[in-house]
Amino acid sequence: MTPAPDAAITYSDQQLAIQRLARQFTREEVAPGAADRDAGAGFDYALYGRVGDLGLPGTMFPEEVGGAGADFLSFCLVLEEIGRADIGLGWTLMVATMGVSSILSGGSAEQVERWMDSYIRPVIDGKATSATASTEPDAGSDTKRIKTRAVRDGDDWVLNGSKAFITNAGLDINAFTTVVCVTDEGRFQTIVVPRDAPGLGVAPPYRKMGLHSSDTREMVFDDCRVPAFNALAAEGDGRRRQVTEFFKARTMLASTAIGCHAESLDLAMTYARQRKAFNQRLVDFQYVQGHLVETALELELSRMMRDKTARLVDAGLPHGKEAAMTKWFCCEAAKRATDRCLQVFGGTGYMDEAPVSRYYRDIRAATIADGATEIQKYIVAREMGFFDPT
Repeated sequence: MTPAPDAAITYSDQQLAIQRLARQFTREEVAPGAADRDAGAGFDYALYGRVGDLGLPGTMFPEEVGGAGADFLSFCLVLEEIGRADIGLGWTLMVATMGVSSILSGGSAEQVERWMDSYIRPVIDGKATSATASTEPDAGSDTKRIKTRAVRDGDDWVLNGSKAFITNAGLDINAFTTVVCVTDEGRFQTIVVPRDAPGLGVAPPYRKMGLHSSDTREMVFDDCRVPAFNALAAEGDGRRRQVTEFFKARTMLASTAIGCHAESLDLAMTYARQRKAFNQRLVDFQYVQGHLVETALELELSRMMRDKTARLVDAGLPHGKEAAMTKWFCCEAAKRATDRCLQVFGGTGYMDEAPVSRYYRDIRAATIADGATEIQKYIVAREMGFFDPT
């Protein structure tokens, strides 16, 4: 297994301990059933329960709300390890934590107190998940095109519209969804919508190219009524708050991509050393060596970028540009890695039984979700001062 570069120097004792825990769990419990989940078994509630038993959802949350009190980088290491075997499970966990993060960062003290036992602790304990609904059929990376409307009606908000490609939306354990919408005044608002809110509809799961172990659906709001209390932060602050959460999400998503990248390389290295052609091992051919060394180089760079961005998050420093760079590079590098490694496997890698075939399909979504590669380049250019976004 490819270790993180200079891990003993790069990571603290606590971070290494969390990484080892996640690595052992992935090897012993996640990897064995990954092929079956991909083949149609879908989301495994018992397996996610084990994620909770180990305390993984609470890794980065403070102890006072039931978390482990570790840092953001530690959680990224957890996601990397899970991404080695099942990116879909990694995305389920990642998105589940985003709802709690939104409440803790954007909610009032009263909201945190009221939702502690119903939302926050169940997610941290792995007994529930949350979803984040921003993307719409006509509004992906361009959040200014969001059309889902929230109208104030007395002590309630009434929501109308739809959201697309929402992870965790249809899970039986999904407790709530943070929904980004627009008010009558044209301001963005993030509203916490319970799973049993009247007027909330969840469509059947999408048929997807990959990520079959992860639940992804459309959500429909038809006069969906929730208490006015459920609005996070000040009215009009919803988009800024959500964009801030996106920065963290991009770094988390990149971490699952790094795991996929690392495992693909390990599999290809093992295969190339064993497989023979023309009386030589595949690894003895320079063309094959080229595939492997390029993949190894980009893995090193990916980890360095991710670690830097995660440390900026932990330090409370600006990290929008770095998160965009990390998401862009790590996901594109992982996509290239699975392509090269599948090439090393040849026809064997094209078969569904080969894990690299699953990784090749799963990783394709990583360059699209949470802001496509093209929007990450736009963000970097904007942050470098190449243009005035106004």
